[in-house]
This record gives sequence, C-alpha cells and structure tokens, in this order.
Amino acid sequence: MSDNEQTEPVMDGATEATNHEKLQGLIEQVDHDHGDEGAGAMADHLRDRMDETGVEAEEGGDGED
Repeated sequence: MSDNEQTEPVMDGATEATNHEKLQGLIEQVDHDHGDEGAGAMADHLRDRMDETGVEAEEGGDGED
C-alpha cells in the first residue's frame, strides 16, 4: 500500500472537465451516496464536496440539461 495522498480525481479526464461537468459529477455522487438522507443533508454534503474540490457554484437555472 502506498503512502501517497490522493490530491485529484481518479477518473480519466476528470482534470480536463469544465466546472459545469465537475459540478454535475459531484451532484451525481452526492445523490448516490446521500440520496436517502433528504434534501438538506444532500445540500450540506454537496457544499462540503464543492469546497474540497474547488468546484464553483453556478447561477440558478432549471437544474436539468
């Protein structure tokens, strides 16, 4: 086992993704990991992950692509 700390996403191409793509990925992860905890908890987890990864919030919209 390595002592190296993970400092960037593991998925191929993740470092080339746009902010929008990164945000969409975080939303999917939070929904998968915490979807049964309710909207408030999911929002808290999303904000935490955004802070950890440096992903910026986007202006409001309809929420769907």
